[in-house]
Amino acid sequence: MDEYIRQLTHNNQQFGREWPSTFDKLHKLSIDIPEIDQPTFKVKSLEALIDYVLADTEEIAQIKTTFLEITIKKFINDPLPSLDELVRIFCRVLEFPNTNHLFNLIFLQKFYSLFRLGEHLSSLPSVDLIDSILICLKKHEFLDQNFDNQMQEKWSHFLSQTIFSSLICDKNKLNDEQTMNKMRSSFQQLYR
Repeated sequence: MDEYIRQLTHNNQQFGREWPSTFDKLHKLSIDIPEIDQPTFKVKSLEALIDYVLADTEEIAQIKTTFLEITIKKFINDPLPSLDELVRIFCRVLEFPNTNHLFNLIFLQKFYSLFRLGEHLSSLPSVDLIDSILICLKKHEFLDQNFDNQMQEKWSHFLSQTIFSSLICDKNKLNDEQTMNKMRSSFQQLYR
């Protein structure tokens, strides 16, 4: 599947025309993978998906958003890749310098939400892995002058309503009380 994703077009019009056959091919490639090979298959396919997202320079098209969601959903069943791999993949997009590209942010939102990344990390809590995400977030220049207001709002919403949600009932956040207590200094550095 990774080779197939890497060869997909970035042209929005062509991508839209080819979507029905792309959808069928993605489905066929994701079935019949032996369970023992699934984590490796998923990581390779997610890496290819990231390469696709980071290389895309077109204006965001709804069909590509659908493609991201459908493709990620193919990998959220057990056996999951390791948390180390999931965080590495998430951070790879966070570390990419073009944070003003909506497609990158949409990938991060879908990946974080569909994999329930915050919930998995907070349930342990995985201090080193959470810390690596916080370090990536600290490196960002979210107030960059090149950011348009709409992108600033979208990033703000993702950070404040998803990753660092204030809802007590939200289990998919990194700032639950137990995690914050264990990582107080890391969170304080980020908030400064």
